[in-house]
Amino acid sequence: MKKLVISALLLGALQATGCIFVSDDSGDDVPPDGVASIDVTWALEDDGNPASCPAGATTAAVNAHLEGRADPFVDLFNCDDLVGFADELPLGNYTVWIDFTDDSGVDLYAQSEAYAITLDTDGEVATANFTVDIANGFFKVSWEIAGTTCQTDESVSVLSTLSGTTTGVDDVYLCTDGEAPSVVTTGALTIGDYVIAIALLNAAEESIGDADPIQESISFGNEFVDLGVVTINLL
Repeated sequence: MKKLVISALLLGALQATGCIFVSDDSGDDVPPDGVASIDVTWALEDDGNPASCPAGATTAAVNAHLEGRADPFVDLFNCDDLVGFADELPLGNYTVWIDFTDDSGVDLYAQSEAYAITLDTDGEVATANFTVDIANGFFKVSWEIAGTTCQTDESVSVLSTLSGTTTGVDDVYLCTDGEAPSVVTTGALTIGDYVIAIALLNAAEESIGDADPIQESISFGNEFVDLGVVTINLL
């Protein structure tokens, strides 16, 4: 396993044709300030329960994106290895994440959250441990109340209903918890298309305001979809 420095589109094309270019140990150039590595582990779950790799997901691509560089370093592992690494990395600031794909690298089944890691010492071995929900995703949202602000006894309902069904998940927060610039994250939601209804509730949990419905999709496991700042209009 050696470092690949290629774009995501090129990665898919190379995998599809069976062409993966690997550098030779004897030919690697070592940066003058040294190199370091990141040991990576991933645990897979489905709404909090242990899970196996999604059907069709064979590859775990460990991405280490150096600040200021166009393309990440990419190391490929079997999805069910549950461990991997990114080695011989130039020192610097990195964003690290894992894509879970098919053999072609084109179909994305799940994606970990991203971690910020700084490598500043030659020979350093950093660690990144990911927990990935392979079957569900999440909405992130913030709100503002038109013409006023949240009151201490008010709450906000974020009702996410799977399109074409009456199956909905209602997450209720203190109004101040998600008042911009604060952001809240829903509970786990099955991959699919959703209509999201957001309502302001009084102390008796009666609706006293609402926002325009939002149509949005969760496309792959562990996706965090940002709905932005929503305006709630008083009734």
